Amino acid sequence: MKLCRTIQRWLPCLLAAPLFAQPQIGGGTCNSATLNGVYSLTLAGRDLSSSVSFSNVLQGIGTATFDGLSKVTLNLTNNTNKLAGQAQTWSGTYSLQSNCIGAVTITTGDTASFTLGAYDSGEGYFITGQDGVYSLLGSGNTQPTSTCSTSTLSGVYQFNANGFGLSSGAISGVNQLSGLVTFDGAGNLTANFVLSISGASTPAAASGSYSVTTSCTATATLTDPLGDKYALVFTITTANGSNFIVSAASPILMFSGSGRTL
Repeated sequence: MKLCRTIQRWLPCLLAAPLFAQPQIGGGTCNSATLNGVYSLTLAGRDLSSSVSFSNVLQGIGTATFDGLSKVTLNLTNNTNKLAGQAQTWSGTYSLQSNCIGAVTITTGDTASFTLGAYDSGEGYFITGQDGVYSLLGSGNTQPTSTCSTSTLSGVYQFNANGFGLSSGAISGVNQLSGLVTFDGAGNLTANFVLSISGASTPAAASGSYSVTTSCTATATLTDPLGDKYALVFTITTANGSNFIVSAASPILMFSGSGRTL
């Protein structure tokens, strides 16, 4: 009985102790300056709905620029099942706590709130939140500081992607792609891949042209043997062009993924 009375006496203190001794994720080393500069950005969204089903999706690609103090700018090309190739700029503020978790508040270009996390001493970040239309998830890593040119993308790359089949702007199924894309370093590319839509796999091919900006983003237009056209947007994520992230859209499908040299 004496032991029970002792435990009862100290129980309120034991229960309260975690409030004063929370472990710090990330070692307590972060602040707003941890994220500073230009980062790649991949963004995915699904419409907010109380049901499991959804009718609107978003896939975006671009860059995120953190000023090391409190301001952030997201430059995106967004594809949705309703409209492809929307160039958008979202800007607002961010903060980062010592445990490397913080927040982003977008007030210009859109209205959105995100939880922000930094890792690898600020080499990478993730965001998760919503803008009132979509539930959104994104991430990225530091961008190369050197300038890029058309020859930066050159050689054979393997790539993987996933997305959605479309029919008159409605989601008709899900898709996965795996294959090879070849850049000739002079503005021409070919793609050979396997397209799996709702479980049925089909070999496919397309070819076209591409161009690269000095800020290490790129665009391409591909046409397959049936005459279907695909608009692609790339963000090159390494100085030597060995890695990229990509988003694409056509009237029959949309997808996003990544690639690297063989």
